[in-house]
Amino acid sequence: MKKAKRALVFLLALLLLAGVAAAQENIIEGDINKAAGDLEILRGTMVNGNVTVNMGEVDILGTVNGNVSNNMGQITVHGEVNGNVEANMGQVLITGSVSGDVVGRMGEVIVEGVVGGNVKAELGAVQIRGTVAGGVDSGLGELRIPGEVLGNVSSRGRKVIITGTVRGDVSIARGIVELGPESEVGGRVYVEKGMVKAAEGARAGSIEVAEELSEAEIDRLFRSEGYRFHGLDDLEDVGDILGAVFDRFVRALSSIRPSPRGWRFSPWISQFGWPGRVARGLLNMVVLFALAALTFTLFPRQVQSAGEAVLSRTGAVLGWGLLALVLAIPLMILLAITIIGIPLIFVEMLALALAGILGYTGLSWLVGGKVLGAASAGTVNPLGTIALGVLILGAVSMIPLAGSLFSLAILVLSVGAALTTRFGTQGPAPAGEPPAPTETES
Repeated sequence: MKKAKRALVFLLALLLLAGVAAAQENIIEGDINKAAGDLEILRGTMVNGNVTVNMGEVDILGTVNGNVSNNMGQITVHGEVNGNVEANMGQVLITGSVSGDVVGRMGEVIVEGVVGGNVKAELGAVQIRGTVAGGVDSGLGELRIPGEVLGNVSSRGRKVIITGTVRGDVSIARGIVELGPESEVGGRVYVEKGMVKAAEGARAGSIEVAEELSEAEIDRLFRSEGYRFHGLDDLEDVGDILGAVFDRFVRALSSIRPSPRGWRFSPWISQFGWPGRVARGLLNMVVLFALAALTFTLFPRQVQSAGEAVLSRTGAVLGWGLLALVLAIPLMILLAITIIGIPLIFVEMLALALAGILGYTGLSWLVGGKVLGAASAGTVNPLGTIALGVLILGAVSMIPLAGSLFSLAILVLSVGAALTTRFGTQGPAPAGEPPAPTETES
């Protein structure tokens, strides 16, 4: 009887080992490059190479022995990445493990699993619910740490909320550091301009505030949830971010090449110049985001007013937009008839351009705020909201045939929103709450 039981146990063990081996038998040697669309690395699949995707979602359930990068899309790691993870204009969610660094540009970064390296976010919110073995560097976005960070934490503003543990130092350039009742900071908490709000029971090695500011003064630094640039350094930061994003777009597209099995994307797409159209579309998005970010930084209230008008006064926005575009060319012809009216043509073109930029920024803020408001639990940096809006509007505009009509609709709404609100100086009718994500109490 005992021999039979042992034989049965031995047989079950063999079956289990065979099942595990079968689950791990799918091995992909080499890099994976995808021009557009979603990509899923299934459980039991191992990729011995890098993974690069443009304009799509990447879902890692198996193992990637290399780096994972995505341009204009989300990266989700439920499995294991033995390398770095990098996303440009998209969210990063880590529930599994990443041995290297995690970098997010113009998008939210959420760590619920384990990151062996550092976490860096530029123009996006960060949430550390799991463990980060390195440090955390947050740009212009809210940083929440209910989990554990073994290294240092730094932020350029506006708020760092710690309810978990940070073994190193915590520093913020401008804003507020909030320490929860069970929080622990092993090193120094340093605020260049702002304040520290420490709950009873919070522990820190030391707390230092170079220039104490009240909450009202801090709010003025971030006008109506916008960010006021302080000198050339901050402008260079945003320029570096935009340059890095575009550089990675170009490198990703240049990596697409024929293989023994044919192109990595559909041959008919290559035949009609799809990579070129994608490159132009991505460049347009980067340029539009740069203009929108500058517009929001200088005129945050006007941008929000124009964005809200698209929902609260849709009829007026469409009417003014269509009227302006229909009459634009006849008015130019009429002004060109007289010599005196010729200079006014440039005034008309400038007015339409300014209206389009202001309205487009408001529309991007509206669209991005609607999406992030439903998907994010914390405060989202408005520039990250605008970046997501630019991403969504730009991606739809790149669809063949339908994209052209959509782009025309965007132009009508943009110009109409600016004219309806008198370039953002006239608030919309009080109908509904602002669509952008609001700050939640910790």
